Formats: sequence, C-alpha cells, structure tokens
Amino acid sequence: MNRVQQKTTTSQSIPDKYKCDKCKDTSWIQGENGLKRCQCYKLEIVKRRWKKFGVNPDDVKSVKEYEVNTSIRVDARNKAVRYVKEFDAIKEQRNSSVAFLGQPGAGKTHLALAIGKALLERKDHVEVIYMPYLEATRELKANAMDEENYNKMQSKYITCELLIIDDLFKDKVKKGKLIGELKETDMKHIYPIVNQRYVNHKPTIYNSECNANMLLDLDEALGGRIIESCKDNIIIFKYCKENNHRLEGV
Repeated sequence: MNRVQQKTTTSQSIPDKYKCDKCKDTSWIQGENGLKRCQCYKLEIVKRRWKKFGVNPDDVKSVKEYEVNTSIRVDARNKAVRYVKEFDAIKEQRNSSVAFLGQPGAGKTHLALAIGKALLERKDHVEVIYMPYLEATRELKANAMDEENYNKMQSKYITCELLIIDDLFKDKVKKGKLIGELKETDMKHIYPIVNQRYVNHKPTIYNSECNANMLLDLDEALGGRIIESCKDNIIIFKYCKENNHRLEGV
C-alpha cells in the first residue's frame, strides 16, 4: 500500500464528528468506580420507547411553535414554557404535575410532547417516558399473564423522571361527554401508575379530553389524585369551535 492509499484508508476510518463527544459514540465513559453508561445511552433508549409508539422526538414541534390566537392558548403556552424553565424546582414540589384537558384539537398533545422534547434535549437528558393511554394499556393487558415482563413494563411508567400520559381515557369520552365508565380491568393497569407517582410526588403530564369533573366522575380517587398533583398547573380548554385549531377557517 502506497502512502496515498494509506492516508486515504486512515482518514476514512476516523469519523470527522461524533454524535457524542463524551463517549465517542461507544455509550461508555470512565466513572469513579470504572466504566459507566454515558448520558447519550439513556437518551437513545428513551427515544426508542417514543418511536415504538409512533412518535419521533426529533420531529416533535417546539413550545414556541404552538399557535396562540386565544387567551387560553396564551396561558397554556406560558405554563408550558415555565414548566420547562423551572422543571428542576417544580419536580421537588408536591404539586409537580401539569394537565391539559378538554377540547380535542386544542394542541394538548403538541404542548405535552414539546415539554418532553425540551427536557429530553437538556444536557443531562431528563428521562421522559411517553405513554399513549390506549396503546400502552393495551400492551399491559396483553402481558398481564407474564408477571415479570408486566411488572417491568409498568415499573418504567412508575419510576421515570417525567411521564407523559397522552389521551387519557380517550375511549371514555365523545364530544365532551362521558360515554363509558372505568372497568376493573382499566383500573388495574392505570391506577397503580397514577397512584405511585402521586404518592412519590413524581412529575406527570396528563393530556385528556376529559375535564376535571369528568375525571372525578370516572373515579373520584383517581381523578382527585390527578387534580391535586397538578393544582395550579391545569389548563382546561372549553368545548367550542374556537379552541379547536383543526376547524380554523371552516
């Protein structure tokens, strides 16, 4: 091999830029007691979990991209911005959660995912788990007979730094009214997650077409925990055309 070939081969084997400068894309860094996983490894695992449910964090719109043409949307965006900026302080409080409730098409999922993306992209990569209610509970029910796997799946929702529960009780609401009730099988899967996060003051973002009264009507204990954990961080979009951006111009 001549010098030109050797130089070309060497330059091609060394990447010009690593995705993670800390670990050089190995996912391992030197810790006080030996090698440990790099922060980028945690981020990649979390992103895979989002993608499993059809959401790529890289494609999620930011909070700033949320349209604010009504006063309630301004309030919603302001609360989302504050939640991201003050998350380290908020997560230590008893009322560390936030809820976006009511009218479909109001951008509730946009705000919830935007908060999650912003915290994921921090230097310390907050562990934000995305839990679409219908898909996640369906998966839990399908694994109910496999105790080890079931507990592992439920545990990730209970213990993560921040949990996003998207479209909570989607199957119980239609056009602003309750059309069903929580069955014992429903409670078996969702109650432990909500209750444990409530008891341990772990931050959760709730997104639902239910309003506060509907949550209480479905189950007073469960709804009460959600409302108390959010306290002043509850945005309720009234059911009206003005709050549904999908109908703008119609």
